[in-house]
Amino acid sequence: MVGVRRLEILGGVAVAGLLASLTLVLADLGFAPLAALRTLPAANVDVIPATSALFSFTSLGLVFEGIFLTAALLVALASLSRPSDEKGAAVFFGLLLLATLGMTLAAIAADLIFLLLAVEVVGISTYLLVGYPRRDPRGLEAAMKFYIVGALSTALSFFGASLLFGAYGSTNLVVLSQATGTVGYPALALAGYGLLIAGLGFKLTLVPFHAWAVDVYDGAPTDVTAFLAGGSKKVGLVAFFLLFIGPVSLVVVRPLTCVGGVCPTPFDFAPTLQLALGVVAVVTMTVGNVLALLQREMKRMLAYSSISQAGYMLLGIAVGTAPAIAGATFQVLGHVFMKSGAFLVVAAVAGLGVGPLIDDWRGLGQRRPILATAFALMLLSLAGIPLTVGFLSKFVLFSAAVEAQGYFVWLAVAGVLNSALSVFYYARVLKVMYVDPSPEQVPAPPALPLGGIGYARAAAIAIAVVAIVALGVDPQPVLGGLQSAANHFVLTGP
Repeated sequence: MVGVRRLEILGGVAVAGLLASLTLVLADLGFAPLAALRTLPAANVDVIPATSALFSFTSLGLVFEGIFLTAALLVALASLSRPSDEKGAAVFFGLLLLATLGMTLAAIAADLIFLLLAVEVVGISTYLLVGYPRRDPRGLEAAMKFYIVGALSTALSFFGASLLFGAYGSTNLVVLSQATGTVGYPALALAGYGLLIAGLGFKLTLVPFHAWAVDVYDGAPTDVTAFLAGGSKKVGLVAFFLLFIGPVSLVVVRPLTCVGGVCPTPFDFAPTLQLALGVVAVVTMTVGNVLALLQREMKRMLAYSSISQAGYMLLGIAVGTAPAIAGATFQVLGHVFMKSGAFLVVAAVAGLGVGPLIDDWRGLGQRRPILATAFALMLLSLAGIPLTVGFLSKFVLFSAAVEAQGYFVWLAVAGVLNSALSVFYYARVLKVMYVDPSPEQVPAPPALPLGGIGYARAAAIAIAVVAIVALGVDPQPVLGGLQSAANHFVLTGP
């Protein structure tokens, strides 16, 4: 009973803290029922920050804070149904909260060094999270791989930041977007942006910087994998938003600060870097989907699927318009519920004694119809089937690419074709669950409520399912807010 109380107390504190933080973020975003709880005056949100500021509050940054807190909340809630005799509850929840703190700091960064340090807080926390069950050799191996690759990505990112400082004379994102530093070193700046694409590409699992993700996702405890795929990898996307949407894609859109009647001439890297990001997005989508088709294990298939989803998100940054920013953000929000929910279902099924192979899920639709239906809905949403958030988020994103015209139309075509490709490996899982016969011997469920799943994990899965359907049927209340935040971000930036 001591173990049960310890897990419940620590988990309850984490869930309560995350829920309270999410409530305050929604209040600061202007959610009317929570207006009395607002901690930021409206006048302090979406203003162009000073060139010495380390952080600034934008509507889009607050949106990403809410997304990060939602991902952490789902995982923390589901983790309350872990075995009561499992050690390390304090370590798990402490590292989860520390990683979430780092993600929220990254969302409001206004300086490149501040941003990279926040990303490192997330990285160090998640390295430890992957290996916190110290007696699991697969988890320790995954943590070591994660750490080595993470150290390399950190080195590349900070080296890129140093080159940008040499080119611009500052690491402030406002200065970078206005290019008020030393003019005459465009090659130095371009090299810096290239290194940052590589360094942050590791965090976002972009191809060819993705190889670590599958082994780490497979070796980590499944609840941790749900957090990595649904939450912490998005911090890389936030870094791409802050670094490339403002200083690159919109550098000729925002007003420049003129000193003494002299206005700076911005570096126009948009054509080169937008093309590079577009190519990386298409390659990431395609490689992730093709390799997912070849997988026999459920977690590895979902890991490659998560890699392909990163390509869709990057497409919005490559386009760089306000509708594309809103579409990419909506894709991120939907992905939290789809991917985190899918891994939480995998954790629940593994707890029931089902093996890691896709074929081990045979007949789950007959044995566990509610759990199988929830998982099927998540897979259909990931594939982009109508009446789910996955369909609408891709529709908004691809429509923005078509609206931007030029070669962006081909990016949308590549996205549609990759979405069609993903249907094949998701359909295979549905066939295994609903068509293939159940095995003759079925392991007995653990001693947890709801047939061995547990109330907390069932609640987290149910929240994900409801969000997938609700956002797929009536997205406007949320999508309207995302579009408004994207428009403000175009005008004011980080």
